[in-house]
Amino acid sequence: MAVGVPGAGAGGVDAGTAAGDGLAGAPGTAGDAGGLAAGGAGGSAPGTTGNGAAAGTSGGAGAAGGGGGSTAPGAPTAPQGGGDTTGVTPGTIKIGVHAPVTGAAAFPQQSFERGIGVYADYVNRKGGIHGRKLEIVFRDDRFDPNSARSVCKEMAEQQKVFMLVGGGGADQIDACARYAAGIGVPYLSAGVHETRPGLGALGSVSTYFAASLTYEQQVPLLAGVVSSQFKGQKVAVITADNDSLNNYHAIVDSAIKKVAGSNVALSRRIPKKTDVDAPAIATQICNSGAKAVVWNASPSGLINVSKSMTCQVTFVGPGLTNGLNIVATAGCPTIDGALFYSPFPGLDRIDQMDPTFRPAYRQKNNAEPDDLAIAVWGLEKLVGQMLQATGKQLSRESFMSTIARTKTFNTGVYPATNFSSRFGGTAMHLLEADCGSRQYRTVRVSERP
Repeated sequence: MAVGVPGAGAGGVDAGTAAGDGLAGAPGTAGDAGGLAAGGAGGSAPGTTGNGAAAGTSGGAGAAGGGGGSTAPGAPTAPQGGGDTTGVTPGTIKIGVHAPVTGAAAFPQQSFERGIGVYADYVNRKGGIHGRKLEIVFRDDRFDPNSARSVCKEMAEQQKVFMLVGGGGADQIDACARYAAGIGVPYLSAGVHETRPGLGALGSVSTYFAASLTYEQQVPLLAGVVSSQFKGQKVAVITADNDSLNNYHAIVDSAIKKVAGSNVALSRRIPKKTDVDAPAIATQICNSGAKAVVWNASPSGLINVSKSMTCQVTFVGPGLTNGLNIVATAGCPTIDGALFYSPFPGLDRIDQMDPTFRPAYRQKNNAEPDDLAIAVWGLEKLVGQMLQATGKQLSRESFMSTIARTKTFNTGVYPATNFSSRFGGTAMHLLEADCGSRQYRTVRVSERP
């Protein structure tokens, strides 16, 4: 399915403002997921028992990976009956996606444009979801919250999309999620931060759903790595100075000090953009004597700082984008052995976990996939299951109510979700940088905090 233009028709991708040169080796902020093009074909993982749609098979029609039942206390809820069907026609469902394709920490443009819509194309060739084809509208948010809010507003109010999906950048996701809630539009992203000063918790944002563990929820995993693999060695904690990471930094700093004690040699915040400051940051890390660096900042920052280092450390962090192969390619050999959590596996495991991914990518693009495409595919598949479970009578209200009622979805790519709250993540995969192959390999699957 070629990248389309506005009005390209069902299954087309409106590339919108995606034109522009991506920055090689800088695919997004730490911990953020790739984009979405929703689909609903059956996955390799069966759904849980209950009132959801039946489990799918690798070659079959879409499947809900979840069970029915009443909504638990504290679970997200939505109005019942009636409903807003904006973006839904008898033959199509229109979905809006934003991600940083240009800006200070961009996804590679060609990589993202090839990855988005693979699952939509796969599903549309099988007849769509309940007979509706998926139409994807994509906008570049330029790695800027104000720009992100603007493109989300344009997609919601002019393009009239059914829902919005954040493809990367914690601050951009936060801005669009809060905007979307104000106008009743469902919003999905991978897990980022949980709260922001002056704005409150994302968990209380009425239309927001996080598809993987938040940064804060990943802290026990990070502490476990430090405790088991760097016992008795000095550790540094480095976090970008975005105010959205204030809560995460306080929690991770405390947790690492509990497991490493006086061996925490350095704990500091660094600028969101590290072009100028990278050498000084690298020098401070090396002077501290740290052997492990718990890192949560953009991949461009990781690359800039690691390239400036005169000592050898192991980077450890939450999220996903620091664990993309483009980062390994640009960061090696200095990031060899880096350990980053991710909601999607590496290329080394995807064929076993979801054998439909690679053939679908090849059919759409006549090329071999990269791991950013796996990130996109995983979110596409999750949303496809959610749409399939909602049924033919699709509205924004019924869609959000279904997520709350069904709770659990299992794509076989992302770890299973459990939407007992708006933070639906349950586990993460652990990736390790292998500079011999300049790729991340999957060392643990579905590790729970």
